[in-house]
Amino acid sequence: MKKIFTTAMLALLGAGAYAQTIPQTTQGSLVVSGSVYFNNEVSENTDNTSESKGISRSINLNPTVGYFIKDGLEVGTGLGLRHQTSISKTEGAKHTNRTKTISLNPYVRKYIPLFEQLQLHGTAYASFGIGNQTAKNNQGASSEVVSTHNSLGIGVYPGLTYFATPRLGFTAVFGNISYDRSREKSKENQPYDWSRGSNSFNANFSPSSIGVGFSYFISR
Repeated sequence: MKKIFTTAMLALLGAGAYAQTIPQTTQGSLVVSGSVYFNNEVSENTDNTSESKGISRSINLNPTVGYFIKDGLEVGTGLGLRHQTSISKTEGAKHTNRTKTISLNPYVRKYIPLFEQLQLHGTAYASFGIGNQTAKNNQGASSEVVSTHNSLGIGVYPGLTYFATPRLGFTAVFGNISYDRSREKSKENQPYDWSRGSNSFNANFSPSSIGVGFSYFISR
């Protein structure tokens, strides 16, 4: 009898411990997430007459809120905040351009369990953004807005989430396949009136495309 009681208690404790580690990706759960992406690129060009150097740095912040409409299926929306600085140097001249963009990013994400605390997921998203660009040089000119832009995009990307606890997950996303359409035009006070548009298809799986973030899951 004592052995049966001991076995039953161990089974209950084991079941309870297992339940405490199950991620909260079930229907009705709410998830609040945040991620940050960094990118840094340096290019140099040398010919017989001059040398030039280009530096591009960008940071992307992406807070999101999602809801599980089914077990393992999350829908939500995010806010994208992007700041990019581009610097070009040529024979003592230095030009700095800064681009700021804010976007709304609805998405759908599907989770696939790999292990008890590790889940693979794929995310499909749309993006609607607006922003502007400022320019400055080292000849005494101050920064001013020189152009505005807007963009539309769709894409998919994979990722992994490790659940340190049932409610706290750490996420890594890597690469993306996307289609983007953008339009940029000069401000009215600029010397030249211009506009340009672009359509691009991207498949990026380089190390610079890796991003990290965290999620907090609130079960119903």
